[in-house]
Amino acid sequence: QIDTLAAEWPATTNYLYLTYNGSSNDLQPSRSKSAVVLGSGCYRIGSSVEFDWCCVNMGLALKEDLEGVIMVNCNPETVSTDFDLFNKLYFEEITFERVMDIVEMESPLGVVVSVGGQTPNNLAGKLSAHGITILGTSAENIEKAEDRSKFGEVLDRLGISQPEWQKLDTIDGAISFAKRIGYPVLLRPSYVLSGSSMNVAFDEDQLKSHMEDAIRRSCEGPFVISKFLTDSKEVDVDAASDGEHTFIGGIVEHVENAGRHSGDSTMSLPPVTLDERAKDAIRECTRKIARALSIRGAFNIQFIVKGSEIYVIECNLRASRSMPFVSKATGINLMRLAEKAIMGKELIDGEGKPRSFGVKSPQFSFLHLEGADPVGGVEMGSTGEVASFGKTFEEALITSMMASGVKPIPFGGSVLLSIGRDKNKILPLAKKLSTMGFRLYATEKTAGAIAATGLECEVLHKVSEGKDPNIMDFLERGKIDMVINIPQINGDMPKRKFEDGYAIRRKAIEFRIPVLTNLELAEAMVNAIEDLSQRRVTLLPLLEVISRSH
Repeated sequence: QIDTLAAEWPATTNYLYLTYNGSSNDLQPSRSKSAVVLGSGCYRIGSSVEFDWCCVNMGLALKEDLEGVIMVNCNPETVSTDFDLFNKLYFEEITFERVMDIVEMESPLGVVVSVGGQTPNNLAGKLSAHGITILGTSAENIEKAEDRSKFGEVLDRLGISQPEWQKLDTIDGAISFAKRIGYPVLLRPSYVLSGSSMNVAFDEDQLKSHMEDAIRRSCEGPFVISKFLTDSKEVDVDAASDGEHTFIGGIVEHVENAGRHSGDSTMSLPPVTLDERAKDAIRECTRKIARALSIRGAFNIQFIVKGSEIYVIECNLRASRSMPFVSKATGINLMRLAEKAIMGKELIDGEGKPRSFGVKSPQFSFLHLEGADPVGGVEMGSTGEVASFGKTFEEALITSMMASGVKPIPFGGSVLLSIGRDKNKILPLAKKLSTMGFRLYATEKTAGAIAATGLECEVLHKVSEGKDPNIMDFLERGKIDMVINIPQINGDMPKRKFEDGYAIRRKAIEFRIPVLTNLELAEAMVNAIEDLSQRRVTLLPLLEVISRSH
């Protein structure tokens, strides 16, 4: 027991730790019907307060059904490590050895591994093999979802579409398969959090380099290589199931096209562009997968929508980082539903219905990470998130972006435009900005494409060109109010640091100028600026949002 009173008075808190070197034990094992909940461990890129919200809400729900809840976590910054929240708190690392020590001493009914993210979820197999009861989805079915090959076989059996894939353990095999299906391809290890070692390869050299890098990082092979679907929309579904009945918390649409990690994506609930046919297909697939894997508790499925086709790309049989957002947007706590399923209670087939728009935006620490390039990819880079609600998507988006640190949002002034290979993609955006009264600046080739449409656009030169007027000079002197810099997506992040585009993005970050590096997000933001320049933003208190959603 941790002495929180420095021996001045007897400590009564249940703030506990273990040691192999103690001569006596001052703890009494729980003699009540209890459960162990595994937390998320330390905060890092890919694991933040979202999972702690899930741990706390699961623990509080379990307290209503059981005589005791034992929390295991090692992060003093979390709410779950408040010593008076649960019956016992073990301030310990989330490892198999330490969890077994606690379980052997406390003899709980079982262990909840599904609310702390990927770290505790990875322990399910070992714990189950040693006779420990996993409360929720079985370790066997967690394995089926985590193993890319096994999950692919489940989808094939259900008749659910997925991008073409193959399980490979050699570089030569991967290259041969990529040649057959065509580039780009996605390299996906199993059992990873925040897309670690996941990469998109646009040619043979990149595929070889990414596989060698993943092997150096000691990722568990073999790897799954799949076709990467460009110009497609990504959708997340957060839900809870009892193995037969599934309650869908929400169908959440990514503003950005597929290719950015879900933790780095801007998300909208309800969806903005999905039609009812696509949403019905997503609901049907979700319920089929829940029954096939006998899911008991919370889970998340990621979909790709390309034209009229719906593909499943991933299923996580655990809480997701978007569940706090979905729960607050709909007013329905998914962790409480998951707890009912874990405890053997029956759920209903239903769906959360938000009555206002909610947008979740990632929060980055680029200003504090020297040299970091503010361009998202398939590996997560954000360190937090915010959510805002409004009567329209535009209201929710612009307030969410402001809350995430993208400010001040310009409602006039000047914009610097620059895009990679396909200049035509930025022309509609340039026309709208010009119509809204913005002064347009652009790099030489982008400016040429814009000027060819009859719009006024002034050329600013890159540093490497050695000419004036110079982009860096304009950024430093505050002559640019917003930067829209869309890099050529080629999957080769390291080389970007030597490009002028990287220098522009980095300089804008350092001078706190709003930077948008994704075309879909830039278009949505400009539409929101246009909409809100004509009226006032309606601010909705969170409690009102929740009450309106019931």
